[in-house]
Amino acid sequence: MSDATYHPPLNQIAFSVVDVRRTEAWFREGLGFLPAGGATALMSSPIASRTQGLPGAASCAWWLVGRNPWFQLELFEFRRPVARLMPADFRPCDTGFTRIGVHVADFDAALASLARVGSRPIAPVAGERGRRRACVRNPDGVYVEILEDDPLPQAAATERGGCPVAVRSVTMSTPDLDASVAYLTAVNANGPEPIELHEPEHEALWGLAGAACKRAVFRSGDVLVEVVQYTAPEGRPWPPGYRICDQGILNIAYGARSRRDHDQVVERMRAFGARPNWRPFHLPNSGVVYLSDALGFSVEVLWMARGLPDRLFGFEPRPLHRRPQPDDQHVEARVRVGAPVGRVWDVLCDHEAMSEWAGFDRVVVTRAAPEGTHGVGTERVLSGSLGVVAEQIVGVEPLRSLRYRAIEGAPFHYHRGEIRLREV
Repeated sequence: MSDATYHPPLNQIAFSVVDVRRTEAWFREGLGFLPAGGATALMSSPIASRTQGLPGAASCAWWLVGRNPWFQLELFEFRRPVARLMPADFRPCDTGFTRIGVHVADFDAALASLARVGSRPIAPVAGERGRRRACVRNPDGVYVEILEDDPLPQAAATERGGCPVAVRSVTMSTPDLDASVAYLTAVNANGPEPIELHEPEHEALWGLAGAACKRAVFRSGDVLVEVVQYTAPEGRPWPPGYRICDQGILNIAYGARSRRDHDQVVERMRAFGARPNWRPFHLPNSGVVYLSDALGFSVEVLWMARGLPDRLFGFEPRPLHRRPQPDDQHVEARVRVGAPVGRVWDVLCDHEAMSEWAGFDRVVVTRAAPEGTHGVGTERVLSGSLGVVAEQIVGVEPLRSLRYRAIEGAPFHYHRGEIRLREV
Protein backbone atom coordinates (compact mmCIF):
# COMPACT_ATOMS: atom_id res chain seq x y z
CA MET A 1 0.00 0.00 0.00
CA SER A 2 1.23 3.48 -0.83
CA ASP A 3 1.65 6.14 1.83
CA ALA A 4 1.46 8.92 -0.76
CA THR A 5 -0.19 12.17 0.27
CA TYR A 6 -3.76 12.34 -0.99
CA HIS A 7 -4.95 15.56 -2.65
CA PRO A 8 -8.77 15.47 -2.71
CA PRO A 9 -10.87 17.02 -5.47
CA LEU A 10 -13.72 19.33 -4.64
CA ASN A 11 -16.78 17.33 -5.60
CA GLN A 12 -19.81 19.06 -4.10
CA ILE A 13 -21.30 22.46 -3.33
CA ALA A 14 -24.30 22.25 -0.99
CA PHE A 15 -27.07 24.84 -0.75
CA SER A 16 -29.82 25.42 1.78
CA VAL A 17 -32.84 26.46 -0.28
CA VAL A 18 -36.33 27.64 0.59
CA ASP A 19 -38.09 25.88 -2.31
CA VAL A 20 -36.17 22.95 -3.78
CA ARG A 21 -38.49 22.66 -6.77
CA ARG A 22 -37.96 26.27 -7.74
CA THR A 23 -34.18 26.30 -7.20
CA GLU A 24 -33.67 22.96 -8.96
CA ALA A 25 -35.68 24.18 -11.96
CA TRP A 26 -33.56 27.35 -12.03
CA PHE A 27 -30.31 25.40 -12.30
CA ARG A 28 -31.76 22.84 -14.71
CA GLU A 29 -33.78 25.11 -17.02
CA GLY A 30 -31.61 28.20 -16.69
CA LEU A 31 -28.16 26.64 -16.99
CA GLY A 32 -28.66 23.08 -18.23
CA PHE A 33 -27.67 21.00 -15.19
CA LEU A 34 -28.95 17.42 -15.21
CA PRO A 35 -31.13 15.84 -12.48
CA ALA A 36 -29.36 13.17 -10.41
CA GLY A 37 -31.92 11.92 -7.89
CA GLY A 38 -32.25 12.79 -4.24
CA ALA A 39 -32.87 11.57 -0.70
CA THR A 40 -35.35 12.24 2.10
CA ALA A 41 -35.25 9.29 4.54
CA LEU A 42 -31.49 9.52 5.08
CA MET A 43 -31.57 13.32 5.31
CA SER A 44 -34.29 13.13 7.97
CA SER A 45 -32.49 10.55 10.13
CA PRO A 46 -30.48 11.03 13.33
CA ILE A 47 -27.37 10.29 11.26
CA ALA A 48 -27.88 13.39 9.10
CA SER A 49 -28.84 15.50 12.12
CA ARG A 50 -25.65 14.60 13.98
CA THR A 51 -23.43 14.87 10.91
CA GLN A 52 -24.77 18.34 10.10
CA GLY A 53 -24.70 19.46 13.73
CA LEU A 54 -28.40 20.39 13.65
CA PRO A 55 -30.40 18.67 16.41
CA GLY A 56 -33.62 17.18 15.07
CA ALA A 57 -32.85 18.22 11.48
CA ALA A 58 -35.00 16.88 8.66
CA SER A 59 -34.66 17.80 5.01
CA CYS A 60 -35.16 16.71 1.43
CA ALA A 61 -32.07 16.78 -0.79
CA TRP A 62 -32.04 16.89 -4.57
CA TRP A 63 -28.87 16.53 -6.62
CA LEU A 64 -27.77 17.98 -9.95
CA VAL A 65 -24.73 17.29 -12.12
CA GLY A 66 -23.01 19.18 -14.91
CA ARG A 67 -20.09 18.25 -17.16
CA ASN A 68 -17.74 17.70 -14.20
CA PRO A 69 -17.10 13.93 -13.99
CA TRP A 70 -17.35 13.50 -10.17
CA PHE A 71 -19.13 16.57 -8.88
CA GLN A 72 -22.63 17.55 -7.83
CA LEU A 73 -24.76 20.41 -6.61
CA GLU A 74 -26.72 19.39 -3.53
CA LEU A 75 -29.91 21.29 -2.69
CA PHE A 76 -31.30 20.87 0.84
CA GLU A 77 -34.82 22.01 1.69
CA PHE A 78 -35.07 21.84 5.48
CA ARG A 79 -38.34 21.03 7.21
CA ARG A 80 -36.58 21.27 10.58
CA PRO A 81 -35.12 23.62 11.59
CA VAL A 82 -36.74 26.29 9.46
CA ALA A 83 -34.05 27.91 7.34
CA ARG A 84 -33.67 31.59 8.05
CA LEU A 85 -33.77 33.75 4.94
CA MET A 86 -30.59 35.25 3.58
CA PRO A 87 -30.29 38.84 4.89
CA ALA A 88 -31.78 41.25 2.37
CA ASP A 89 -28.58 43.31 2.37
CA PHE A 90 -26.21 40.33 2.00
CA ARG A 91 -23.18 41.18 -0.15
CA PRO A 92 -20.56 38.90 -1.72
CA CYS A 93 -17.94 40.50 0.54
CA ASP A 94 -19.74 39.29 3.68
CA THR A 95 -18.46 36.22 5.49
CA GLY A 96 -19.43 32.88 3.99
CA PHE A 97 -19.35 30.86 0.79
CA THR A 98 -20.77 33.58 -1.41
CA ARG A 99 -20.46 32.77 -5.11
CA ILE A 100 -20.05 29.99 -7.63
CA GLY A 101 -18.71 30.25 -11.17
CA VAL A 102 -19.94 28.15 -14.07
CA HIS A 103 -18.54 27.77 -17.58
CA VAL A 104 -21.25 27.53 -20.23
CA ALA A 105 -21.01 26.17 -23.76
CA ASP A 106 -23.14 29.00 -25.23
CA PHE A 107 -22.97 32.29 -23.33
CA ASP A 108 -25.83 34.02 -25.15
CA ALA A 109 -28.11 31.00 -24.86
CA ALA A 110 -27.37 30.74 -21.13
CA LEU A 111 -28.28 34.38 -20.49
CA ALA A 112 -31.47 33.96 -22.53
CA SER A 113 -32.45 30.87 -20.54
CA LEU A 114 -31.72 32.61 -17.25
CA ALA A 115 -33.88 35.54 -18.31
CA ARG A 116 -36.76 33.13 -18.97
CA VAL A 117 -36.51 31.83 -15.38
CA GLY A 118 -36.40 35.37 -13.99
CA SER A 119 -32.68 36.16 -13.57
CA ARG A 120 -30.86 38.91 -15.43
CA PRO A 121 -27.27 40.13 -14.94
CA ILE A 122 -26.72 42.35 -11.93
CA ALA A 123 -24.42 44.61 -13.97
CA PRO A 124 -23.57 44.95 -17.66
CA VAL A 125 -21.79 41.99 -19.23
CA ALA A 126 -17.99 42.40 -19.07
CA GLY A 127 -15.29 41.36 -21.53
CA GLU A 128 -14.87 40.87 -25.24
CA ARG A 129 -16.69 38.15 -27.16
CA GLY A 130 -15.14 34.81 -26.26
CA ARG A 131 -14.17 36.07 -22.80
CA ARG A 132 -17.45 37.54 -21.59
CA ARG A 133 -18.66 37.26 -18.01
CA ALA A 134 -21.87 38.08 -16.20
CA CYS A 135 -23.27 37.54 -12.72
CA VAL A 136 -26.83 36.75 -11.65
CA ARG A 137 -28.48 35.74 -8.37
CA ASN A 138 -30.36 32.49 -8.07
CA PRO A 139 -33.74 32.18 -6.27
CA ASP A 140 -31.97 31.92 -2.90
CA GLY A 141 -29.81 35.01 -3.44
CA VAL A 142 -26.57 33.13 -4.20
CA TYR A 143 -24.32 34.91 -6.68
CA VAL A 144 -23.64 32.84 -9.82
CA GLU A 145 -20.96 33.99 -12.26
CA ILE A 146 -21.41 32.93 -15.90
CA LEU A 147 -18.11 32.39 -17.77
CA GLU A 148 -17.79 32.25 -21.55
CA ASP A 149 -14.10 31.32 -21.40
CA ASP A 150 -13.07 28.22 -19.46
CA PRO A 151 -10.50 28.92 -16.70
CA LEU A 152 -9.59 25.20 -16.76
CA PRO A 153 -9.81 24.22 -20.44
CA GLN A 154 -7.70 21.11 -19.85
CA ALA A 155 -10.49 19.67 -17.67
CA ALA A 156 -12.74 19.22 -20.72
CA ALA A 157 -10.89 16.04 -21.74
CA THR A 158 -12.46 14.01 -18.92
CA GLU A 159 -15.88 15.63 -18.73
CA ARG A 160 -19.38 14.27 -19.23
CA GLY A 161 -20.90 14.89 -22.66
CA GLY A 162 -24.40 16.07 -23.44
CA CYS A 163 -24.41 18.89 -20.90
CA PRO A 164 -23.79 22.62 -21.53
CA VAL A 165 -22.43 23.64 -18.12
CA ALA A 166 -19.55 22.87 -15.75
CA VAL A 167 -18.87 24.25 -12.28
CA ARG A 168 -15.49 25.95 -12.27
CA SER A 169 -15.24 27.90 -9.01
CA VAL A 170 -16.59 28.60 -5.58
CA THR A 171 -15.67 31.68 -3.56
CA MET A 172 -15.15 31.90 0.20
CA SER A 173 -15.28 35.41 1.67
CA THR A 174 -13.25 35.37 4.88
CA PRO A 175 -12.34 37.88 7.60
CA ASP A 176 -8.84 36.33 7.82
CA LEU A 177 -7.16 35.34 4.55
CA ASP A 178 -4.12 33.76 6.19
CA ALA A 179 -6.23 31.56 8.47
CA SER A 180 -8.49 30.40 5.63
CA VAL A 181 -5.53 29.69 3.34
CA ALA A 182 -4.00 27.59 6.11
CA TYR A 183 -7.31 25.73 6.54
CA LEU A 184 -7.63 24.88 2.86
CA THR A 185 -3.95 23.98 2.66
CA ALA A 186 -4.60 21.39 5.39
CA VAL A 187 -7.54 20.03 3.37
CA ASN A 188 -5.74 19.94 0.01
CA ALA A 189 -2.22 19.16 1.25
CA ASN A 190 -1.25 21.84 -1.28
CA GLY A 191 -1.08 25.58 -1.08
CA PRO A 192 -2.71 28.08 -3.44
CA GLU A 193 -1.62 28.31 -7.07
CA PRO A 194 -0.78 31.37 -9.21
CA ILE A 195 -4.12 31.33 -11.03
CA GLU A 196 -5.68 34.68 -11.96
CA LEU A 197 -9.34 33.76 -11.74
CA HIS A 198 -10.51 37.35 -11.24
CA GLU A 199 -9.20 40.85 -11.85
CA PRO A 200 -10.25 43.96 -9.87
CA GLU A 201 -12.63 45.04 -12.65
CA HIS A 202 -14.67 41.86 -12.22
CA GLU A 203 -15.91 43.10 -8.83
CA ALA A 204 -18.45 45.29 -10.64
CA LEU A 205 -20.19 42.15 -11.94
CA TRP A 206 -21.58 41.36 -8.48
CA GLY A 207 -22.13 44.95 -7.38
CA LEU A 208 -18.81 45.75 -5.71
CA ALA A 209 -17.23 48.11 -8.23
CA GLY A 210 -14.00 49.55 -6.84
CA ALA A 211 -13.75 46.97 -4.05
CA ALA A 212 -10.33 46.18 -2.63
CA CYS A 213 -9.44 42.65 -1.57
CA LYS A 214 -6.72 40.02 -1.21
CA ARG A 215 -7.13 36.67 -3.00
CA ALA A 216 -5.78 33.16 -3.10
CA VAL A 217 -6.87 30.36 -5.45
CA PHE A 218 -6.65 26.61 -4.88
CA ARG A 219 -7.10 24.05 -7.63
CA SER A 220 -9.04 21.08 -6.26
CA GLY A 221 -9.64 18.65 -9.11
CA ASP A 222 -11.49 20.48 -11.88
CA VAL A 223 -12.92 23.19 -9.57
CA LEU A 224 -11.12 26.28 -8.26
CA VAL A 225 -11.63 27.36 -4.66
CA GLU A 226 -11.12 31.10 -4.35
CA VAL A 227 -10.46 32.65 -0.94
CA VAL A 228 -11.03 36.39 -0.68
CA GLN A 229 -10.65 38.89 2.15
CA TYR A 230 -12.28 42.23 1.41
CA THR A 231 -10.76 45.35 2.93
CA ALA A 232 -13.04 47.89 1.22
CA PRO A 233 -15.88 47.38 1.76
CA GLU A 234 -15.08 45.22 4.76
CA GLY A 235 -17.24 42.14 4.92
CA ARG A 236 -19.78 41.70 7.70
CA PRO A 237 -19.51 38.63 9.97
CA TRP A 238 -21.93 35.69 9.99
CA PRO A 239 -25.45 36.84 10.96
CA PRO A 240 -26.25 36.42 14.69
CA GLY A 241 -27.26 32.84 15.42
CA TYR A 242 -26.19 31.63 11.96
CA ARG A 243 -26.68 27.90 11.25
CA ILE A 244 -25.57 26.01 8.16
CA CYS A 245 -29.23 25.29 7.34
CA ASP A 246 -29.83 29.02 6.75
CA GLN A 247 -30.49 30.05 3.16
CA GLY A 248 -27.43 30.18 0.92
CA ILE A 249 -24.36 28.03 0.29
CA LEU A 250 -24.25 25.56 3.17
CA ASN A 251 -20.74 24.15 2.69
CA ILE A 252 -18.35 22.59 0.21
CA ALA A 253 -17.22 18.97 0.09
CA TYR A 254 -14.04 17.16 -0.85
CA GLY A 255 -14.09 13.54 -1.96
CA ALA A 256 -12.07 10.36 -1.83
CA ARG A 257 -12.49 6.94 -3.43
CA SER A 258 -11.31 5.00 -0.38
CA ARG A 259 -11.78 5.20 3.35
CA ARG A 260 -8.03 5.34 3.77
CA ASP A 261 -7.70 8.52 1.72
CA HIS A 262 -10.78 9.99 3.43
CA ASP A 263 -9.28 9.37 6.86
CA GLN A 264 -6.01 10.98 5.76
CA VAL A 265 -7.80 14.23 4.83
CA VAL A 266 -9.83 14.23 8.05
CA GLU A 267 -6.73 13.73 10.17
CA ARG A 268 -4.97 16.64 8.47
CA MET A 269 -7.97 18.85 9.17
CA ARG A 270 -8.21 17.77 12.80
CA ALA A 271 -4.48 18.37 13.26
CA PHE A 272 -5.07 21.89 11.92
CA GLY A 273 -7.77 22.44 14.55
CA ALA A 274 -10.99 21.82 12.59
CA ARG A 275 -13.61 20.04 14.66
CA PRO A 276 -16.19 17.51 13.46
CA ASN A 277 -19.86 17.86 14.38
CA TRP A 278 -19.92 14.11 15.03
CA ARG A 279 -17.72 11.11 14.38
CA PRO A 280 -17.30 10.09 10.72
CA PHE A 281 -20.21 7.92 9.61
CA HIS A 282 -19.31 4.95 7.42
CA LEU A 283 -21.29 2.49 5.33
CA PRO A 284 -19.63 -0.49 3.59
CA ASN A 285 -18.76 1.56 0.48
CA SER A 286 -19.06 5.20 1.57
CA GLY A 287 -18.68 7.60 4.47
CA VAL A 288 -18.98 11.25 5.48
CA VAL A 289 -18.09 13.81 8.13
CA TYR A 290 -18.65 17.58 8.48
CA LEU A 291 -15.89 19.67 10.08
CA SER A 292 -15.65 23.40 10.84
CA ASP A 293 -12.67 25.65 11.47
CA ALA A 294 -12.39 28.37 14.10
CA LEU A 295 -13.93 30.92 11.71
CA GLY A 296 -17.07 28.81 11.25
CA PHE A 297 -16.54 27.52 7.69
CA SER A 298 -18.05 24.07 7.26
CA VAL A 299 -16.29 21.55 5.02
CA GLU A 300 -17.60 18.07 4.31
CA VAL A 301 -15.25 15.17 3.57
CA LEU A 302 -16.89 12.17 1.88
CA TRP A 303 -15.73 8.97 0.30
CA MET A 304 -17.39 6.42 -1.94
CA ALA A 305 -16.29 3.46 -3.97
CA ARG A 306 -16.84 3.70 -7.71
CA GLY A 307 -20.02 2.29 -9.17
CA LEU A 308 -23.26 1.91 -7.25
CA PRO A 309 -22.58 4.65 -4.65
CA ASP A 310 -22.21 7.21 -7.44
CA ARG A 311 -25.69 6.34 -8.68
CA LEU A 312 -27.23 6.16 -5.22
CA PHE A 313 -25.80 9.46 -3.99
CA GLY A 314 -26.34 11.71 -6.96
CA PHE A 315 -23.13 11.77 -8.96
CA GLU A 316 -24.68 10.39 -12.14
CA PRO A 317 -27.68 11.69 -14.11
CA ARG A 318 -31.01 10.05 -13.35
CA PRO A 319 -34.51 10.52 -14.80
CA LEU A 320 -36.34 13.55 -13.47
CA HIS A 321 -38.99 11.45 -11.72
CA ARG A 322 -36.40 9.35 -9.85
CA ARG A 323 -36.22 11.51 -6.76
CA PRO A 324 -38.31 11.88 -3.59
CA GLN A 325 -40.74 14.76 -3.24
CA PRO A 326 -40.18 17.33 -0.49
CA ASP A 327 -43.82 16.97 0.59
CA ASP A 328 -46.58 14.40 0.28
CA GLN A 329 -49.57 16.58 -0.61
CA HIS A 330 -50.17 19.10 -3.35
CA VAL A 331 -53.34 21.10 -3.91
CA GLU A 332 -53.92 23.51 -6.78
CA ALA A 333 -56.93 25.70 -7.50
CA ARG A 334 -57.80 28.44 -9.95
CA VAL A 335 -60.07 31.38 -9.24
CA ARG A 336 -61.22 33.97 -11.74
CA VAL A 337 -61.47 37.45 -10.23
CA GLY A 338 -63.37 40.28 -11.89
CA ALA A 339 -60.79 42.95 -11.19
CA PRO A 340 -57.55 44.25 -12.76
CA VAL A 341 -54.33 42.45 -11.81
CA GLY A 342 -53.04 45.56 -10.04
CA ARG A 343 -56.09 45.70 -7.77
CA VAL A 344 -55.83 42.01 -6.91
CA TRP A 345 -52.15 42.43 -6.16
CA ASP A 346 -52.86 45.32 -3.77
CA VAL A 347 -55.33 43.12 -1.88
CA LEU A 348 -52.82 40.27 -1.60
CA CYS A 349 -50.16 42.58 -0.22
CA ASP A 350 -52.47 44.12 2.42
CA HIS A 351 -51.65 41.42 4.96
CA GLU A 352 -53.67 42.74 7.89
CA ALA A 353 -56.80 42.86 5.72
CA MET A 354 -56.51 39.14 4.94
CA SER A 355 -59.15 38.41 7.58
CA GLU A 356 -61.73 39.72 5.11
CA TRP A 357 -61.10 36.86 2.65
CA ALA A 358 -58.68 34.24 3.99
CA GLY A 359 -60.81 32.45 6.61
CA PHE A 360 -58.99 33.79 9.69
CA ASP A 361 -60.49 36.17 12.24
CA ARG A 362 -57.38 38.29 12.70
CA VAL A 363 -54.09 38.86 10.89
CA VAL A 364 -51.22 40.82 12.41
CA VAL A 365 -47.92 41.69 10.74
CA THR A 366 -45.25 40.85 13.30
CA ARG A 367 -42.20 41.68 11.21
CA ALA A 368 -41.99 44.10 8.32
CA ALA A 369 -39.82 43.31 5.34
CA PRO A 370 -36.55 45.20 4.85
CA GLU A 371 -36.62 48.02 2.34
CA GLY A 372 -36.06 47.09 -1.28
CA THR A 373 -37.27 43.49 -0.99
CA HIS A 374 -40.82 43.90 -2.36
CA GLY A 375 -42.03 42.35 0.89
CA VAL A 376 -39.78 39.30 1.13
CA GLY A 377 -39.25 38.55 4.83
CA THR A 378 -42.61 39.91 5.99
CA GLU A 379 -44.00 37.77 8.81
CA ARG A 380 -47.68 37.61 9.75
CA VAL A 381 -49.69 35.77 12.40
CA LEU A 382 -53.11 34.48 11.41
CA SER A 383 -55.55 33.43 14.14
CA GLY A 384 -59.05 31.97 14.08
CA SER A 385 -61.01 28.75 14.44
CA LEU A 386 -58.24 26.82 12.67
CA GLY A 387 -55.71 27.89 15.29
CA VAL A 388 -52.77 30.27 15.14
CA VAL A 389 -50.31 30.15 12.25
CA ALA A 390 -47.19 32.22 11.67
CA GLU A 391 -46.30 32.73 8.01
CA GLN A 392 -43.37 34.28 6.21
CA ILE A 393 -43.24 35.75 2.71
CA VAL A 394 -40.34 34.05 0.92
CA GLY A 395 -40.70 35.19 -2.68
CA VAL A 396 -42.26 38.10 -4.54
CA GLU A 397 -42.55 38.84 -8.24
CA PRO A 398 -44.58 42.06 -8.27
CA LEU A 399 -47.96 41.68 -10.01
CA ARG A 400 -47.15 38.03 -10.76
CA SER A 401 -46.39 35.80 -7.77
CA LEU A 402 -46.43 35.76 -3.97
CA ARG A 403 -44.82 32.79 -2.18
CA TYR A 404 -45.09 32.08 1.54
CA ARG A 405 -44.48 29.34 4.11
CA ALA A 406 -45.82 28.42 7.54
CA ILE A 407 -43.00 28.75 10.05
CA GLU A 408 -44.95 27.98 13.22
CA GLY A 409 -48.36 26.93 14.44
CA ALA A 410 -51.21 24.45 14.00
CA PRO A 411 -52.86 22.83 12.15
CA PHE A 412 -50.32 23.08 9.33
CA HIS A 413 -47.01 21.25 9.27
CA TYR A 414 -44.45 22.46 6.78
CA HIS A 415 -47.03 24.21 4.64
CA ARG A 416 -45.91 26.28 1.65
CA GLY A 417 -48.04 28.21 -0.78
CA GLU A 418 -47.86 30.32 -3.88
CA ILE A 419 -50.43 32.67 -5.37
CA ARG A 420 -49.86 33.39 -9.06
CA LEU A 421 -51.68 36.04 -11.03
CA ARG A 422 -52.35 35.95 -14.75
CA GLU A 423 -54.42 38.43 -16.73
CA VAL A 424 -57.15 36.75 -18.81
